[in-house]
Amino acid sequence: MYPFTKELAQEIVERTMNILGRNINVMDRKGVIIGSGDKERIGDVHEGALLALKENKAVEIDERAVRQLNGVKMGINLPIHFLGETVGVIGITGHPDDIREYAQLVKMAAELVLQQSFFLEQGQWKQRLTDEIINQLIYDDYIEEEHFLKRAKALGIDLSLPRVVMVIEVPEQQMRFFRTLTYELVQEDVVAFTYASEIAVLKWAPYKEQSIKDAVNVAERLARKVTGGKIGIGPYGVGIRELKYSYTLAKQAMKVGRKLHPNDRVYYYENIALEILLSHIGELPLAKQVFLFYEKLLFHDETGELQETLRTYINEKGELNKTANKLFIHRNTLRYRLEKIRRITGKDPYNAKDLLQLYAASIIYRLY
Repeated sequence: MYPFTKELAQEIVERTMNILGRNINVMDRKGVIIGSGDKERIGDVHEGALLALKENKAVEIDERAVRQLNGVKMGINLPIHFLGETVGVIGITGHPDDIREYAQLVKMAAELVLQQSFFLEQGQWKQRLTDEIINQLIYDDYIEEEHFLKRAKALGIDLSLPRVVMVIEVPEQQMRFFRTLTYELVQEDVVAFTYASEIAVLKWAPYKEQSIKDAVNVAERLARKVTGGKIGIGPYGVGIRELKYSYTLAKQAMKVGRKLHPNDRVYYYENIALEILLSHIGELPLAKQVFLFYEKLLFHDETGELQETLRTYINEKGELNKTANKLFIHRNTLRYRLEKIRRITGKDPYNAKDLLQLYAASIIYRLY
């Protein structure tokens, strides 16, 4: 049986009294007042409630009954039912003739509050268990797969479905965003809070390419609804190992993306896969030596003009006219700057291999 707590009883009292403007009492299965507009009565045994519990029906207390019973006032007491059981009594103070017409509505309202509280708590328990499952998937290096999948299945989570993992960082009002998020999900999607205070979404992806596009579109919509939030999206995956990998890449996409493109909100790993790879290269001890030439450029480029020129030149695929237009400079000025980069670094921007090294160095120095 669902426990009828004092807190819930008092919530029912306050909600109902705000509407009716009459005193309300809520009694437990023993007839003890556990919620009331008259706080001094809390803890007293209500004989009218005992009668309602015994007969399992509404009991009216009129002037004559007040004289016969102890500790009661005029009113109507109605049993509260939940999942086929009598769990308590709600009493309305007043002359029965004045309150009879809405007594049943008060009883129904109390039962509705009890039902809402029960299903909310059940939902919270399921969410906590879901969080536990997804955190195990993310963080545990070894998972006994058969047992793990059975546990997930018991919660209605099918981890054999193809999915795309989204990692969402929400700076504040996480629970409000969580409710917003649920409107963007389908039944097969799984959402959980991670130990890193993020929200992880295992988005169902039945059609691979189209589903990935749909996931990106969902992320873009969500990003517009939260201030300062960032979303990383990993690759399509099937099964425990691939989903773990998708989560890892979603995290890396967000980490790298926010440094290279701080104004963006959504980072899909495929769009910055090369940059993610370069971020790993930058961690190697050899990287500093290999890309030492770029430090010379940083030293001679105090305004950042040459670095911006190089980035724009690469983004425009080496097309001089488009690069010059983008930078609002003459084509000859662009040539002069590219030549200056060559002189400083020893790397020729017109040479594909040298340009690749310049690009790699620029990414690594921006990340570290």
